[in-house]
Amino acid sequence: MTAEYDAYVELLNSNPENNSEFETVLIRHSKFSKTHYYVFDSVTLNAALQSGVYVDFLPANASTTNAENSNDLDQAATFTLGDLENNLDDELDRIPLGDTEDIIIGYGIYTTGNLDRPAAYVEYIVDSIPQKEGAFSIRCGAPKLNIDETGEIFDYDRFPMLRYI
Repeated sequence: MTAEYDAYVELLNSNPENNSEFETVLIRHSKFSKTHYYVFDSVTLNAALQSGVYVDFLPANASTTNAENSNDLDQAATFTLGDLENNLDDELDRIPLGDTEDIIIGYGIYTTGNLDRPAAYVEYIVDSIPQKEGAFSIRCGAPKLNIDETGEIFDYDRFPMLRYI
């Protein structure tokens, strides 16, 4: 594992004072006017992406629910974002109806002791974006490893070596 991950595990185990974690999410698509960066907090967070580029994560009324990791490698999560100014709605309007490119959600966790890299990072492919007035629920999952034309199901019971990839 990485040093960032080890530091994050230590943070969770020891809970030191003045050291907290920040959940972040980025939303990107080639048709969007820009990549959107949000932090699940009330203040802006300046932190580096995995590429080393520093960006400002804007504060958002956001949460993540139903994150699960089943034994068949289909990991899924739902992100709920407040969007009172309809910025995301305008961005979604930029994507033509026949477009097959996936919207990507990047979920990262940073600690105040290390904003140079996320302690944990997962990328998801968006499955659907149901919306209500002023809020989006983005349902997404890891790339679909279990969908192939042979009908082969890749799970940890049959392929235990996949646990270490």
